[in-house]
Amino acid sequence: MSMEEVKRFLLTIRDNKPLYDKVASVATASEIASIASTMGFEFTAAELKSIPNQTVEGVRIKSQDTTPSYNFGEGGN
Repeated sequence: MSMEEVKRFLLTIRDNKPLYDKVASVATASEIASIASTMGFEFTAAELKSIPNQTVEGVRIKSQDTTPSYNFGEGGN
């Protein structure tokens, strides 16, 4: 696992407002990992998702459930 790469990327985000805004505008860990990859950071979405709800050197990692949910209930649709 490349946790050091994740941490380095998070520190870069902390110090780079345009990059922060770009990362904040995407919805998935895969998209964040892809942005990081274009900048030379090597980690996977799964590695990024393995550290939710933590603070890494001043950067708060917050995961969000973006999975669609459907409530059909007892009465059907």
